This record gives sequence, C-alpha cells and structure tokens, in this order.
Amino acid sequence: MEITRKAEYAITALLDLALLPKGEYTLSKDIAKRQGIPANFLPQIMATLSRKGWVEATRGAGGGVRLLADPSTISLQDIIEVIEGPIAINKCLVGAGTCHNQSNCPLHNVWARAQAAMLDVLGETTVADLVKSKNILLEIRQK
Repeated sequence: MEITRKAEYAITALLDLALLPKGEYTLSKDIAKRQGIPANFLPQIMATLSRKGWVEATRGAGGGVRLLADPSTISLQDIIEVIEGPIAINKCLVGAGTCHNQSNCPLHNVWARAQAAMLDVLGETTVADLVKSKNILLEIRQK
C-alpha cells in the first residue's frame, strides 16, 4: 500500500488543527487554503477523522472544525491506517495467506524488516512531534 495524498492531507489537516490554540474552531476551507489541500478532499477526510474521535465539526456561526484529541496520542501510523487501512510495503505482508511463495522467497525477510522499520518510525512519530518540528522551522525562518 502506498501512502496516498489523501493520507498526507489528513496528516497535514491534523497538524494545522494542532497548531491552533487548544479548542479553537477553524473552517475546513481555511485549512485547505493554508495547507494547499484541494477543498473537495477535506469534508470526507474530516468526516473520517471525526468518526475516529480526533476532530469535532460544528455548524453555524462560530462553527467549523477543531481538534479534540491530544496531538501526542495520534501517530502518523494511526492516521494512515484510519484513512487507508493496514500499511504494507509489499502485498506479501498484507496478511497471512497473501503470498504462496513466502517460504521460498529470499525477499520476504527483507520486505518484513523494511516494513518493521517504517512502522517503527510512523508509529513513534506523533502529530505533537510535527508541531514541534514546524515551530522549530518557523523559528529558523524568522531569524
């Protein structure tokens, strides 16, 4: 499974919300504009993130979307899997029985090790980590 633009947009949208003051609402169209996300993608993404309990959407004056979950509890792996499903760098790693040549394949262990390393990075990196990185980049640009 390739990490798609949709998953990248979900990560970027959550980062945008995490950069706002806690509990502050913003409009999806404003997130789209700030992050360069096509506006037609965001409602579907926000609905998925809302079902997960990470964001809340409110209609009407003063409404919009806001982050509900603590950014330090949302890993990149969590986001990608919510949007795309299980992450596998090769179809032989999707699940048991997907590869009939696994016991004779010299690449299987390589793919498995590479996937484990990728999942370690994605699993240990949170939205809060991205907020810290973004703030450091902003500080550097201001100097």
